[in-house]
Amino acid sequence: YAKFKNNVPSGHAEIEIETKLNNSLSNATDAKVICEVLDPDGKTVATTKASAKIAAGDAADVKQETSVAKPVLWSPESPKLYKLVTTIEAGGKVVDQKKTEFGIRTLAIDPDKGFFLNGQPYVVKGTCDHQDHAGVGWALPDALQYFRVAKLKEMGDNALRTTHNEPTEELLEACDRLGMLVMDECRTVGSDDDALAQLEFQIRRDRNHPSVFI
Repeated sequence: YAKFKNNVPSGHAEIEIETKLNNSLSNATDAKVICEVLDPDGKTVATTKASAKIAAGDAADVKQETSVAKPVLWSPESPKLYKLVTTIEAGGKVVDQKKTEFGIRTLAIDPDKGFFLNGQPYVVKGTCDHQDHAGVGWALPDALQYFRVAKLKEMGDNALRTTHNEPTEELLEACDRLGMLVMDECRTVGSDDDALAQLEFQIRRDRNHPSVFI
């Protein structure tokens, strides 16, 4: 995720990167983690490298930091996305690569002044959106996710609530790319180990989506 020193974006954005590596080999290995940040036009704007020695069958979390000067901010009116390309090398060879889309924006909620997006007061106008559609039920093709979000934007929405459960990731991708704030709801309200594990999974899965604001 990206962070600024305050809630009003100015100057550069600090990008904190966390990569979880799993070594499925029967021997320890030295891994190199190379991260490249691409701006909305596909231009490289930041790179960082780190190394980790991982025991056989073990895992490691590799944390890195970099920054983006004068970032292009994400909003429903201008849903500009960056891309993080994470490349893993071991033994001098590329063994894995992951591409992660993300957006840079700031969120703040003031009890007296309301919600702020990118340092500016922002009025949230949205609907509760059940994840089903006529003729297909819950089995929505990806194109229908984009169709539905686009229709909501046409009628004036800038936000949706995923009533009453965590959404499919494809819906969040559509909201990232088309520009729609999301109340990413979890209906598992228990505090037992299973419920908390589901909540942790949802937070980790969805934390890079700029559309998610609650």
